Amino acid sequence: MTETVFCYCCRVHHDKNVMRLFPTRQGYRWRCLRSIEAATRTRRERDEFGKQQSDINREEARRSAENGHHLRQALRISP
Repeated sequence: MTETVFCYCCRVHHDKNVMRLFPTRQGYRWRCLRSIEAATRTRRERDEFGKQQSDINREEARRSAENGHHLRQALRISP
């Protein structure tokens, strides 16, 4: 099983091989290479990256809520 680490920037778990410790004011935090590379781009590209990540997070939350709803329905039906 691969080890995953939580990226504080995009708020998703990634494989540890695509993560780097990144210095912040509060100390070092894990950040994925994708978000580090996105931070070096133009403002327009950074905004697009943020919108893209928000869409990904929104879809994941929707799927999670839907799965939870189905699970609650299944538990309600079973004796």
